[in-house]
Amino acid sequence: MIARRVSVLGSTGSVGSSTLDLMEQAQAAGSAAFEVEALTGGANIARLAEQARRWRPRIAVTADPG
Repeated sequence: MIARRVSVLGSTGSVGSSTLDLMEQAQAAGSAAFEVEALTGGANIARLAEQARRWRPRIAVTADPG
């Protein structure tokens, strides 16, 4: 199975988190494989870090300057 390359913009929000959950379910079922190229998030740095540890993207970026 060829892995699909995916970038998830807004991964810490509800739609982005749901997207990653669906990707995880598809991988667990063996129906799809994904390689995450990039994750972006807002102010929820802890959630973005958790997602980055799980998916190992090439880049993870936050919009929060603090």
